[in-house]
Amino acid sequence: MTNFQAICCALQSADEEARRSALYSVKSFTSEDEIQAVLFTAMGDKSWRVRKEAVELYVYSQPDLISIERLLNLLRNEENAGLRNSAAEAIIRLGSLSATLLMDMVQDQDTAVRKFVIDVMGAIGDTVFVPALLHALNDPEVNVASAAAEQLGALGDPDVAKYLMQAIFIRDELLFRFSTLGALEILAISAPVPEALLDLAGQDVLKKAVLNCLGAISDESSVTLLLDNFSCRQKNSRAAAVTSLYKIYRRSSPESQERIHLALQLLKENDIIPGLLELFDHQDCKLTEALLWTSIEIRDARFIPMLIEAFTAERTAYDALVALKSFGRDALLECISRYSSFDENGRSGLCFMIAECGYSGFNDLIQMALQDQSAQVRKTAAIATGKLGLVTLIPDLILLVDDREPSVYAAAVSSLQSLALISRMAILTEVGHFCSSKASHHRKAAALLLASLGERDRLLLLMNDEDPQVRKVAVSAIGADWIETAGSMLVLALSDEDPDVRIAVADTLGNIRDTSVLDTLEYALNDQDVWVQSSVLKAIARIEPARAYSIIKNIYIKTEGMLLITMLQILEEDDSSESVEIIRHALKSSDQDIARQAAKSLEHVIATYPN
Repeated sequence: MTNFQAICCALQSADEEARRSALYSVKSFTSEDEIQAVLFTAMGDKSWRVRKEAVELYVYSQPDLISIERLLNLLRNEENAGLRNSAAEAIIRLGSLSATLLMDMVQDQDTAVRKFVIDVMGAIGDTVFVPALLHALNDPEVNVASAAAEQLGALGDPDVAKYLMQAIFIRDELLFRFSTLGALEILAISAPVPEALLDLAGQDVLKKAVLNCLGAISDESSVTLLLDNFSCRQKNSRAAAVTSLYKIYRRSSPESQERIHLALQLLKENDIIPGLLELFDHQDCKLTEALLWTSIEIRDARFIPMLIEAFTAERTAYDALVALKSFGRDALLECISRYSSFDENGRSGLCFMIAECGYSGFNDLIQMALQDQSAQVRKTAAIATGKLGLVTLIPDLILLVDDREPSVYAAAVSSLQSLALISRMAILTEVGHFCSSKASHHRKAAALLLASLGERDRLLLLMNDEDPQVRKVAVSAIGADWIETAGSMLVLALSDEDPDVRIAVADTLGNIRDTSVLDTLEYALNDQDVWVQSSVLKAIARIEPARAYSIIKNIYIKTEGMLLITMLQILEEDDSSESVEIIRHALKSSDQDIARQAAKSLEHVIATYPN
């Protein structure tokens, strides 16, 4: 038995894996006829795994045109759908190699073959097929012509739009017109819209397709038709009209946008509004965006409940907020009337809205939100208190300093810092209590507030607190808010027993940029903690980059780990040949983290200093 015969026998095996494995033997065949016979047989196998393997091997075999022609003839097989689909997949994988043969088959006598060939052309996606597909628009079978229109849209050649527009009036079959409208929508080529196309919207079955197409291709000339369909009884057509008008508005000139705006303004208090509200669906992002825009343009108060619902969803919250702002206090009052029915996102969103709009007179609601059971709401209310400058709620913020949620605590302290600029004495009184408190989180809050109040001496005392976290916050507060230098006190803190404090000191000295501390910082490079060393070197680089480069060049050879990585990051800003050489040297490191950082740093230097 020959190898060919053995494989043919194996392909009859009941074992799927045996059939699939047998295919690999064709790689050793020299006869094209034998290769095709085996692979074409396997393409019709009942197992998709065997069929897929056959397709892979056929494409790998680099077939000639004669072989491809035989493959195309498999499309005529009406008994084995798997074989036809495998043949189509192989043709698609071969791409434009089969272009000439495919285009000849567009005129095949078999309708099913013509349809199959056209779909394959679209899947290949080569514009070389455009002439053949344009010719197929006149095919006597509507299924074939419709497929041609659909694939012309998929190919994306803008020049075919005019031919599609002509064809839609020549052929009146619904299927063809659906396919052609869809293709025009995909191509999205702006062009004058014939009145006959607008007339097609009068057919209920085509209405949605026409309206969608107008959104892609029309200018403001179709605005009247789209507005008329805002009241269409078909829900999907109403949605298409709203979405398409929004698309046209976005690409229109300022003058056209103003005319569209004025046309929409006439719909205020119109009976069509409930029908538009019915369209709202969180899942449809494009429609939701169009409805939010429509609400701003029409400015009818009946949109407010929809906007509130959109505001409570994270994905649409910002756009809904913009829309709600356009309605002014009316929208806010409507929101407040529904406050008790909101979930935590809604309650939080309402506090955010009040703060963003800068509305006054809602202290009671904000105060209630500061006591909400949801941490998210308490946090947002605390932020709103600071933004609105509600000094009467300082006692409520003070209570939140004891909140168990870190984000609420941080928001409360941040707002107290803001209010310190408005009501200094009230905050100072509370700070005095915090400074003497046994709770470290009170003293940390005190450090932040003292910095905002400019209470230098009392803040410096907290640098000697028994709790290292308080000392760290005090040091950082100096760096964030201090106007004058406090270099001498900070330098002493470089010897703090806690490395986190020493890191904070180095960062603060770097922010202050006091050149008088450079010698002390350089000495601190001898710290036993590598993270402190790294922070110190970064601080030196911020104060005097040239000094940092000099230090690096002197010590990089005996440096490793995190400190060397920090050095490489600093050298990214120096394009000198010595710095580049150090980076290249680090590329050879056996430490993967160092080598990876060196590669990043070298790439940054080359991109920043191409010469």
